[in-house]
Formats: sequence, structure tokens, C-alpha cells
Amino acid sequence: RAGTIVRRLRAFVEGGDTALRVEPLAALVEEAISLGLLGAHEAGITVTTDIRQGADLVRVDRIQIQQVLVNLIRNAIQSMACAPDKRLTIATLADREGWVRISVADTGAGIDPAIRERLFDAFSTTKSDGMGLGLSICRTIVEAHGGRIWVEPTCPAGTAFHFTIPLATQDVVDG
Repeated sequence: RAGTIVRRLRAFVEGGDTALRVEPLAALVEEAISLGLLGAHEAGITVTTDIRQGADLVRVDRIQIQQVLVNLIRNAIQSMACAPDKRLTIATLADREGWVRISVADTGAGIDPAIRERLFDAFSTTKSDGMGLGLSICRTIVEAHGGRIWVEPTCPAGTAFHFTIPLATQDVVDG
């Protein structure tokens, strides 16, 4: 049954039902952060944001990209449940090729390298009560936007998830 849900969601996202619009990146990210951070303060998590200038407008389906961000933020918060140092960093950085990288980094327990290879596959999970669909859905959404998503360990502990989305080109902005 869960496999059917994943296939239908992928078909929906890949089938062109993605409503791409020019959106202000800072507002999109800030809205997702406000949704994703519910309960973070009570959990003792320190949050840092670094929304860089130069990536003002992106061409995305706002709801889908916010869903990716909220999922990554919620995962990060859960990963820090037992961490002595609870820090979450959310950052954006534009490149010269027309993409912006959005990063969500935590100081949680990290991810076993053996699991990292299949982390974005459906039904792959590090949580005892997880279904393993969240990151698979994130990958489907990001790839439907032409971007990519990946994970890296951080030092001394923790994980950073990164994904790219397209900046809005001037001809798209001008309409």
C-alpha cells in the first residue's frame, strides 16, 4: 500500500503538475522555517539562519519546496533529541550557474555511512517508527525541479542535507 502511495506521488510530481512560479526565496524559506520549527525552542535547539543575498528569486512550486524544507527541518530536530549540543543551521547560497543551494545542518547523532547510500530510497529509514517515505518524496520533488539532493556528515557530529533549486532567470521574471 505504501508503495502505491509513493508511485502515485511520484507520478503526480513528475507528471507536470508542478506549478512553477517565480517566488522570493527568503519569504519561501522563512515560511517553511516557521512551520518546521514548531517545538524546537522547547526542545532546547538553537537555530541559526543564513539567507544570503544574490538568490532573491527562484522558479519553483512553493508548496512542494516548502514541504521539502519542513521535512528536512523536522528530521533534524528529531535527530537531536538526545544530543548534548542542539544546533540547527539553515542556509542558502547561490552559485554562478543559476542554482541556489539550500542546506539544513544539525548536530545530531549523524547517519551511518551504510545507510547513507540508500537514504533517499523509498522505505529506507533510520527511525524505529518511520516509514521511510519522507526523504524519497523530497528527492522526487527536488528532481522534478531539475535539482539534486544529497547528504554529508558534519564535524564533529551531525548531518547536513543540501538541495538545489533553480534561480529565476531574467526572461522568466520579465514574463
